[in-house]
Amino acid sequence: MTPVSGSEWATALLVTGLCLAVLPSLPRQRTWARVLVLSLALGITLRYLDWRFTQTVRPTDPTTWAGLWIWLVFVFELAALLNCAVTYLMLTRTSDHSSEADAHERRLRRLPPSELPRVDVFLCTYNEGIEVVEGPILAAKGMDYPYFTVWVLDDGRRPWLRDFCEAQGVEYLTRPDNRHAKAGNINHALSQTDAELFVVLDADFAPRRDFLMRTVGFFDDPTIAIVQLPHHFLNADIFEMNLGLGDQAPNEQRLFFDIVQPSRDGWNCGFCCGSASIQRRSALMAIGGIPTESVTEDILSSLMLLRRGFITRYLNEPLAFGLSPESVKGMFVQRQRWCRGGLQLLFLKDGVLGPGLSLIQRLFFFPIDWLVQTPVRLFAVFIPIVYLWTGLAPLAHANLEDLIRYQVPVLIALMAPMIWISAGRYLPLLSTGFSLLLSFRLVPTILSTLIKPFGAPFRVTPKGSGAGQGADQFARGSALTLLLLTMLGLLVNSWPETRVIVDPEHRAAASVFSAVNAGALILAILAGRDRGRFRAAERYRTRASVLCEGDDGSWCLASLHNVSATGAGLFWPSDQAVPRSLFLHLAGGGTLRATVVRTRGETLGLRFDLADDRERDSLLQWIYSIGLDAQRTPLSVPQMTRRLLARCLG
Repeated sequence: MTPVSGSEWATALLVTGLCLAVLPSLPRQRTWARVLVLSLALGITLRYLDWRFTQTVRPTDPTTWAGLWIWLVFVFELAALLNCAVTYLMLTRTSDHSSEADAHERRLRRLPPSELPRVDVFLCTYNEGIEVVEGPILAAKGMDYPYFTVWVLDDGRRPWLRDFCEAQGVEYLTRPDNRHAKAGNINHALSQTDAELFVVLDADFAPRRDFLMRTVGFFDDPTIAIVQLPHHFLNADIFEMNLGLGDQAPNEQRLFFDIVQPSRDGWNCGFCCGSASIQRRSALMAIGGIPTESVTEDILSSLMLLRRGFITRYLNEPLAFGLSPESVKGMFVQRQRWCRGGLQLLFLKDGVLGPGLSLIQRLFFFPIDWLVQTPVRLFAVFIPIVYLWTGLAPLAHANLEDLIRYQVPVLIALMAPMIWISAGRYLPLLSTGFSLLLSFRLVPTILSTLIKPFGAPFRVTPKGSGAGQGADQFARGSALTLLLLTMLGLLVNSWPETRVIVDPEHRAAASVFSAVNAGALILAILAGRDRGRFRAAERYRTRASVLCEGDDGSWCLASLHNVSATGAGLFWPSDQAVPRSLFLHLAGGGTLRATVVRTRGETLGLRFDLADDRERDSLLQWIYSIGLDAQRTPLSVPQMTRRLLARCLG
């Protein structure tokens, strides 16, 4: 192997130095800073593409198998970079409407109740158990807005839920059939109610007390049809749980809700995500109600409203809390529905290719992520496998020095801005592993939807006792097969007698990319093994303080770590003896008896001893009033590495 001279690393070191020295000091919320950083990334990408096409692609003959493979790899790479360019264009802007929400809330709280607009709150449910719906119902009825009605829209037509709603003093509404699934359920509710504003909540989403006070005021602007809130989750997602990361890695949806949606909003291209939204009835009626042509009626609503001059405003505040999919099965059901609905926009007259949209709107609503990012992620795993086993190189006339000079800088230049803009919400290897896991199910969904866009039924994401568990054997088996092919390919090429890639520089490059792919495949395999939920009810994070009375008569103020309808984690003062049981005196009145069932360091595990259903209802209302915590305390890279290694070896 020819030794690599230091000069070949000059560009990569320069790009890395700029990223480390300059990016941390730039204001990531300012447009000029984003344009500057992303323009630099674009310049380095164009430099790479010029070399890639002129030196490694154009000289090859596409009529041969080797040349055809090189051109195919380049087409996939070009599509991926185009997708990246669209995303980076979108990310040059961002928005923050919290100061507007502050002003609206101050104004609304000064108005007499009779002058506030009336609001209908729709909580949509189909097959969720009482352990899922009871908390959101109690939280919804506890909002501090004087003029609203809670409607539980039960598409499961369950007598026990009707009785529960009657006992709680909220309205119950059902219909004789389930036509058009959730969209049909909401349209039926709109035909039975008349408030100008209505809230849409999925069965597992509990609104914060000030949800309406923070959102209603935005509708003074007649161009706003929908105010969408981020989806914050009170449980660890599948990736966090199955990899043993707990809740200390960023939830994989945070990148979209905290970074992408504010940027879309900066272009007035935000879209409704269904749950945790408040909508203007007259605007929706102008487009014929909630559209039923797509399995993702929410994004189609935003597109149809854009054509009428209405926008979807995005308020990036944690005002509603739900449950992320609680099983691998549930996660795939959810993402396949999103994927199918996104692609259906290509085939609808009111979709992304229909008349009445600007170029930017078409560009940002075009389902390029589904069409490109998911298949490319899977294709990237095949590239070194094909090379290791057949000798078909993905590019021609390039040596190791060329890869260091051109490919390494572009990889750094494309990843660093995402890490900077996302403020830790984007972790490249974890993101790649999760995308790979999804790709094994989504690529078939993409192909089937492109062939037959419509006809697949709407499937509700299973939650609670209906979430199920168990590994997805197809996804894990596919990942394991690719991992074995990668590792065996490396092994075959390590022996001179069986070596397929003769050139040592090319073999070294193939080994590096194979190692990265192997790491991502291992993460996908681990994430696809459903470990299951071990508690009867989800524990919600909170930092609330509570006054404690021990069974020995001692008193102290302690902080909660998490809480649910069955128990809690409590940070106990180190200078206090640990009691066997205690009473929690709740703010606003009420007392809970709890038994200490576990001690771990300074944290006590409590089991609540509830006397009756009334005490349980009081507990749930208190839980949603104390300020649940959707924020994560992130693991450091060494901590995350240790946990991942422990998971792999365990």
